[in-house]
Amino acid sequence: MKDQICTSRKAAELLGVTPRTVQLWADAGILDGWKTPGGHRRFSTASVMKLADDIVNGQHGSHDVPASSARPRGAEPVRILVVEDDKTLTRLYDLTLNSWGLPVEVILANDGYQGLIEVGRFNPELLILDMQMPNIDGFSVIEALKKQKLLKGMHLMIITALTEREVKEKVSLGPDVTFIQKPIPFLKIRNKVESILVSR
Repeated sequence: MKDQICTSRKAAELLGVTPRTVQLWADAGILDGWKTPGGHRRFSTASVMKLADDIVNGQHGSHDVPASSARPRGAEPVRILVVEDDKTLTRLYDLTLNSWGLPVEVILANDGYQGLIEVGRFNPELLILDMQMPNIDGFSVIEALKKQKLLKGMHLMIITALTEREVKEKVSLGPDVTFIQKPIPFLKIRNKVESILVSR
C-alpha cells in the first residue's frame, strides 16, 4: 500500500517539478490529494501518474524546463506564458510576439488548468492572463499563485474584456500587476518585454 501513496517530494520527482509546484497544483485542484493529521500532503501514485500523462499529452511545444531552473540572463529569451481560451487570440499572441525579433520563448495555455501546469514547468518571467475562462478562471489562477507566493517572481499582465473595477471586486491586485482591457495592446507587451531584458 505504501508504494501507492506519494509525499509531495516524491510526487514532485515523478512530475519533474518542485515540491512547491505540487502544492500549487494541489491548492488549485489540479492534483487530488489529502492532508495527514500532521498537515503533510499525500497523493495517490495513480493520480500523480495521470497528471504526468496529461502534461505530456498537453504539451504545446518543446519546453521541458524544470521549475527549479535558474532564470535566463543576458540575451537569453524572456519566458512568456500566455493563458487565453480564445484560440484565435492565442495564435495572434504567438505570431505577434515571435515576430518582434526579440529573444522570447512563448508558451500558450488555453485555460487556467493548463496555465498553472505550465507555471510549474516553464517558470515564466512574464505571465499574460485572461480572466474569463472555463474550468479554472483567471481569478483562481491568481489566488493559487498568491497562496504559493509565486507572483513575486514574475511580471503579471491581466488582459481581459472585464473592467478593472470588476476584476478588483474579486481579487486584490498588487502594484506590480499591469491591468489592461482588450483589445490586446501589443505595444505595451513589447515595452514590458524590453524592460525585462534591460533590467537583467
